Amino acid sequence: MKMTFKFNGIDCAVCALKLEDKIKKLENVNSCEINFLANRMDIDIQNKEDLEKIVEICEDFEDGVTLKRIK
Repeated sequence: MKMTFKFNGIDCAVCALKLEDKIKKLENVNSCEINFLANRMDIDIQNKEDLEKIVEICEDFEDGVTLKRIK
């Protein structure tokens, strides 16, 4: 299941890379790419239940990080 999100609240490209690596380590994540300059995250997960864990990781990563699904 491929999804695209707009994110806010990540302050630097290094932080975005760290978050991307953290998400990629989840068992049911096929791929995750964060484009810091576009404030965009593309993920491919195996089922919708995994999405809850990803949102939780993002929100706990830094104060003020938010995700909004755009496709």
